[in-house]
Amino acid sequence: MTKYLLKVQESLSQLGKWVLEKIPRGENVQADALAGIAASFPVKESTMLHVYVQATPTIAESHICNVGPKEYDWAVDIRAYLQMGALPEDPKHAHKVWVQASRFTLIGDDLYRRSFGGPYLRCLIQQEIQYVLSKLHEGICGNHLGGRTLAHRAHSQGYYWPTMRQDAEIYKFLLVAIDYFSKWVEAEAYASIKDKDVKRFVWKNIVCRFGIPQTIIADNDPQFDSSAFKDFCAELHIKNLYSTPRYPQSNGQAEATNKTLLSALKKRLEKAKGKWVEELPSVLWAYRTTPGRPTGNTPFALAYGTDVVIPTEVGTPTARTAIQGQRNEDDELAKHLDWANEAREATSIWMAAYQQKVAAYYNRKVRPWVFKEGSLVLRKIFENTTEKGAGKFQANWEGPYVVSKANENGSYHLQTLNETPLLRLWNVTNLKQYYQ
Repeated sequence: MTKYLLKVQESLSQLGKWVLEKIPRGENVQADALAGIAASFPVKESTMLHVYVQATPTIAESHICNVGPKEYDWAVDIRAYLQMGALPEDPKHAHKVWVQASRFTLIGDDLYRRSFGGPYLRCLIQQEIQYVLSKLHEGICGNHLGGRTLAHRAHSQGYYWPTMRQDAEIYKFLLVAIDYFSKWVEAEAYASIKDKDVKRFVWKNIVCRFGIPQTIIADNDPQFDSSAFKDFCAELHIKNLYSTPRYPQSNGQAEATNKTLLSALKKRLEKAKGKWVEELPSVLWAYRTTPGRPTGNTPFALAYGTDVVIPTEVGTPTARTAIQGQRNEDDELAKHLDWANEAREATSIWMAAYQQKVAAYYNRKVRPWVFKEGSLVLRKIFENTTEKGAGKFQANWEGPYVVSKANENGSYHLQTLNETPLLRLWNVTNLKQYYQ
């Protein structure tokens, strides 16, 4: 570059006037290519090189190819037999298709199956199956049915595929949200809980019904810790907090509610365990209208400011419902709303006293561990952090780690000996002192 600069300065000194002009990269392709050729050859003397320029591209135009996975069609052999009389080459499979085809027919381009006691059932492929199930379960016409009922409804609507019961019974996950003060609970069943399901649940069951919450506390599952859910909460100015990993007590309210709901579902189901989704609304209704020990009141009363009228009071009126029927309903509702703040203040005092009793009982047998910043600790090993192939010789603790920051609630920030911080907080119950 120094020789090049001297050459440029020597050439410019011979000119009376000169102007520097920048040539865009798109218009300087050929000059850049020539410079690259000259730099790639270790030529000490001037020589003649033949440079060929290709005026047209080698490929005249590009073609787009669909390389996606082919959609599985379980009825392709049956359809081929009904249309062209073609059977598979394997004799056993050909006999099976021949027997099955007797219950199917083609109406236009659509395949239908003759049901034993009803109309023709349209046969669906995989993409259509997922669409129908999602709409019947949680769409416009859905009410979060369980597996058996969902399969029966798809059948009664005129659809068929070989694995109806198996595909319908995948709705087995429960998403639960609870208000920390009133203990009002919202819950829905899902086939799989993804970030889009959590966003829709929060919007439909919380925001649209009760307004925007100030804070949402969730566990560390990826559907809650995803960028999509965080962006959704940021748009609504909702603060995200996450419980300590491997320490369910840090989100104890939700865990206790899950335990209560599951216990109630088991008692209602007895042997028909697959119908738990149908029983969920009844269990939620009972939970919302039953006074709780931590509050001394029902979640319904704390949320809406008035006691709920249960079905038995409609069929057999009580003194409360009989008197209310003779009064002005608007005046009674306004009166209850005026008293709501007083009831909530009393509930706050009740909850504080209850929590103190529970904490005192729990702390009787707990020996507190306190680590200072800079202390060396070991961390408990869990299933996802075990060493492959270790088997029974797997250690129970790993480390050491350095305590970088201590919090008042018994959780600690850890880092490795190389000062690399760990991603999450860790509770003291999963740590122990490391002795050198």
